[in-house]
Amino acid sequence: MIVKEGKFANIKIKALLYEYGEFEIYRTLTGSTLLIVRNSLYIKWLSEKLFYAVNPFKQVDYLEDKYFYIISPKEYKIIPISIGNVICNRQEAVQFAFAIKQMRQYTKATFYDGVYLEEYGYVLPAYTQNNMSDDATIGCYISGGRSVHYSDEDFSPLCLDEFALEEISDITGIARNKKPIITDETTSYKPEKFTLAGRPEIEKFFNEHIIDILNEPERYKRLGIEFPSSVILYGPPGCGKTYAVDKLAEYLGLPRFDINSSAIASPYIHDTAKKIASVFESAIKNAPSIIVIDEMESYLSNRETLSSNSQHFEEVAEFLRQIQEAQKNKVLIIAMTNMYDKIDPAILRRGRFDHHIEVGLPSEDEIYSLLKKITEKIVLSDEISLKDLSKTLAGKTLADVAFVIKEAGLISGRNGDDKITLSAINGAVESLPKEQKRRSIGFGKD
Repeated sequence: MIVKEGKFANIKIKALLYEYGEFEIYRTLTGSTLLIVRNSLYIKWLSEKLFYAVNPFKQVDYLEDKYFYIISPKEYKIIPISIGNVICNRQEAVQFAFAIKQMRQYTKATFYDGVYLEEYGYVLPAYTQNNMSDDATIGCYISGGRSVHYSDEDFSPLCLDEFALEEISDITGIARNKKPIITDETTSYKPEKFTLAGRPEIEKFFNEHIIDILNEPERYKRLGIEFPSSVILYGPPGCGKTYAVDKLAEYLGLPRFDINSSAIASPYIHDTAKKIASVFESAIKNAPSIIVIDEMESYLSNRETLSSNSQHFEEVAEFLRQIQEAQKNKVLIIAMTNMYDKIDPAILRRGRFDHHIEVGLPSEDEIYSLLKKITEKIVLSDEISLKDLSKTLAGKTLADVAFVIKEAGLISGRNGDDKITLSAINGAVESLPKEQKRRSIGFGKD
């Protein structure tokens, strides 16, 4: 860290928000934002005359090093481009696009790795990347750090209307590939029954508690059911939770919004909670829609076990605020976890997640059903019995079952066979991790 004892004695630092190569961003106790830059990076900015209007930086010396800093009041943002603006509105998006255009008069460097000084309209590069276009930079900034291109992405879920997007295109010269508007006809539900190979109980649940309600909204409304309730799928890894949710989302064809570590985790304090809120807001604007929460224990674990983590409290509280509002606005929420016992009790209460479905190890019948599904277009040797293979794979996960068939195909291919052989199946089964027997610890009889 650049900030060390005695270096900025007159500035009260609250927290480090972001650290990237030659610059760091801090929050002060007064709510201001402090940007500190190493001399080597500052010199590059000077050499390209990037401070074309005014140079807002001040110098501070520490031992033999020079640093340059700026403090922006809390009404102005200092944001790393790669983090993006999670609450970007029309004015902020247009201002950022205009800043990009202005800075292009002075440098050809990519801005994707840089920092944006909203108060002065400066977008300053870090010179660590050289292949990211302004298209990618604008997409990343206005989407809250997602790896998207402005020209390809639909930003309507954000607080940006079509006029704002056209204005950005006019300013930057970046044309957008407009996507077709989704109408009621294109989002109508499929009349055929939803099927889920290897998981008949989950298939039945999805059909009865979700799909039937969506297919016959008026009938269920007369019965007091406005929209399907939220669902938690829990159980050990590899048992098909993600597969089941992906198949359901694919079947329904509704706009899907994901909450996972890669989408919302942020080094910024409060930023994760803002991104959570942004996902929910986008889902509500595109309702009816689906929010899929993967590894929910990462964000919704019991607060009593993390009493000192105020940021975790904020994330759980944000979920609690958003879940019921989303349900009122026809957003289906499906969460998944391998650690059901770690989830905060407030999240598990009825009214937030009404249905908690355990997805455990499959039965022999379920394994047989999956084997029939995944081998229906595969050529198998006549000596292979799927019934016998189901018995062999009893106690394994669905992921293991799928792996055996795939691995057997690879083995058969390497051996020059034109069909999957029994020896290849046996070899694939043998390659599965062996279950380790637990050893008891303590005193026992001889």
